[in-house]
Amino acid sequence: MWFITFIFANLIGRPARSLLTLSGIAIAVAAVVSLLGVVRGFETSLLDLYQGRGIDVMVQQSGRLQMASSVLPESLGDKIAAVEGVAAVYPSLIEVLSMLPDDMMGVVVQGWPAKSEPLLRLDLIAGGLFESSTAREVVVGKRLAAALAVEVGDVTELVQGEPFNVVGIFDSPNVFDSGSMFAPLGALQELMLREGEVTMFGVVGESHEPGALRDLATRIAAADSKLSADVADDVAQRSTEIRLARSFAWLTSMIAIMIGSVGMLNTMMMAVFERTREIAMLRALGWRRRRVIALIVGESTLLCVAGAVVGIAGAILMVRFLSEMPAAGRLVAGDVAPDVMLQGLLLALLLGLLGGLYPAWSAARLAPVEGLRHD
Repeated sequence: MWFITFIFANLIGRPARSLLTLSGIAIAVAAVVSLLGVVRGFETSLLDLYQGRGIDVMVQQSGRLQMASSVLPESLGDKIAAVEGVAAVYPSLIEVLSMLPDDMMGVVVQGWPAKSEPLLRLDLIAGGLFESSTAREVVVGKRLAAALAVEVGDVTELVQGEPFNVVGIFDSPNVFDSGSMFAPLGALQELMLREGEVTMFGVVGESHEPGALRDLATRIAAADSKLSADVADDVAQRSTEIRLARSFAWLTSMIAIMIGSVGMLNTMMMAVFERTREIAMLRALGWRRRRVIALIVGESTLLCVAGAVVGIAGAILMVRFLSEMPAAGRLVAGDVAPDVMLQGLLLALLLGLLGGLYPAWSAARLAPVEGLRHD
């Protein structure tokens, strides 16, 4: 009998325990992969958010951790435009409004001047863009349009009693874009009582080379003490939301590893205890200690790999299901990166080693005579 066949036979011979252990590992791996997958998609979408709009450098209020809390006078745009290396400056106001019932996240409304570069890059699937920076009109992302149940020509209220006409619907592979809407800067400033204020400035550089852009960001920040400037590629890495999401995901992963390890350890210890006579007979027949260790660790590893496959498949289905929900779909991209799946597999192998080594060591130390006396 081949060694691997012997391992399979031991697992199949105890189907209930094997399935329960496999299920526990699958749940732990599914939790880790789905959480890390959502966070990775969140990070990628945030990173692509401004890259796809032709923005090179993002300028916000100095000292602010979150961009949405930044407050700058719109007049600073002239000072930024005068900095050497700046090709264009676009002021923007970002607001998070409650437009959906029972929505804990809110709807991101971005105010940009008419005919600005970020608007011109939108992939319109219906209607068009607003022509005036003071018009009460909006362009809505496809996912948000579905959640709001609006089409071109409909009216939606950004604030109760404040109607805006839907003039266009755009599609975007970026989950944030597709779940947001664009409004004329002047109209949004008036609506939010923030005339003359903006959240940030989107800057297009004359050179798009990374080193030149970082030098440009440094010059912009030096132009006024109120300003903080970052290259668009660096914004997602420094985002408070991303750092919190990463911490939460890895904390949950550590808890899953601990629970999975204890479950695997308990299963393999019980398996060794129930098979004391069997292991003693194998030792008496000439099995060396390392072969007994390989048997127990092989069983735990095989269980974990099978659990990883089931868990990763479950995580993919879970993330896709979340992406189709009206609320969560505006934050969850729906894809799980291959390296996140690999992390799930490595986690399962780690659980197999952690849960199998001690029982394997205990079984290998068992003296054949003592084991044969075991009842």
